[in-house]
Amino acid sequence: MNLNRTAQFRFLLSDDPLAAPALLPYLKIYGNRCMSYSTTQPGLKHALLESVGYISWLEINPLFMGKHAVILSEPVAPPELQVSLIKRLERHLGKLTLVQIGEPLAAKLHEQGYSVYQIGVESELDIQSFNLDGKHKNSLRRWRNKALNSGVVVEESLLSETNCREVEEICHDWLKGKGGKELSFLTRPMPKTDEDGVRFFWARQGDELLGFSGFDPMYDNGRTIGYYHNFDRICSGAVNGTSPFTLLQAMDKFRSEGKKTLSLGLSPLYGMDSGYNLVGPLQKIAQLFYEYGEKIYPFKGNAGHKAKFCGRKKKVYVASNAGWFRTMVAAATACGLEVKNQLT
Repeated sequence: MNLNRTAQFRFLLSDDPLAAPALLPYLKIYGNRCMSYSTTQPGLKHALLESVGYISWLEINPLFMGKHAVILSEPVAPPELQVSLIKRLERHLGKLTLVQIGEPLAAKLHEQGYSVYQIGVESELDIQSFNLDGKHKNSLRRWRNKALNSGVVVEESLLSETNCREVEEICHDWLKGKGGKELSFLTRPMPKTDEDGVRFFWARQGDELLGFSGFDPMYDNGRTIGYYHNFDRICSGAVNGTSPFTLLQAMDKFRSEGKKTLSLGLSPLYGMDSGYNLVGPLQKIAQLFYEYGEKIYPFKGNAGHKAKFCGRKKKVYVASNAGWFRTMVAAATACGLEVKNQLT
């Protein structure tokens, strides 16, 4: 399959009421990565090529060095056309950095002259075969038993069916320990209304809401094949283990529905190997951030918690046609750090 040379991009903004209906059909066919659903979040721009797919990006001006498009994950399009879409968009936008892409696309872009750097690993669980057996899952068993013995009950309901004040209080309590505000881009903002395919599970002890987990859908050829555990909010006084218990209860529901994959998302700077362009000083910088950068981002805590589920680890990358400094700005975005000087 080749791109039609005469076909033109249709450019859309996320707040355009026509954007979601235009993007959703492609998302439900090709949106099989954990970040695919996040491409519909507020604040992004989109380039749609009819009958092919789309690319979503955040436009920044790092340190006033010129416009730079930070593309969220991979193009939502057939894998064999992704590079062609990227190269066509490059002619419109110039400097590009793709954040959190898989190894197949990273290898292709490296062949095209892009600089490629590993930024960590994504953790995935096989829902149908997952169990709590083995010494490495002792913490999960202990947390499950603690929650059950404490009377914690997990139920699924729509966001609109839950007391909005309770949800706001949980989010406010949770955000106090996270810098006080919602992040965006790789960590999309908490929705305020129901969204197509997004599911929420609520943990209560009696009448008290202790926390909740939200899951974004992952699609393949029109079917929901799994979910990305994107939202995890727990109040400070919750029973120890409420968060993993909520996730385990949700997995039981997904298993009964025949779903295949649960993604726990990115562990930044974890499981790093040399290769491509991550060598020498850049590799050392990555190691130093992982070891000593807890005040910037909880690298070790994030990786350690996800490792308790013993899932598959898939390397993910940044790819850029810009210099290493601009690529580092994109990598900072990938780690959930604020990108300054966003263009309006």
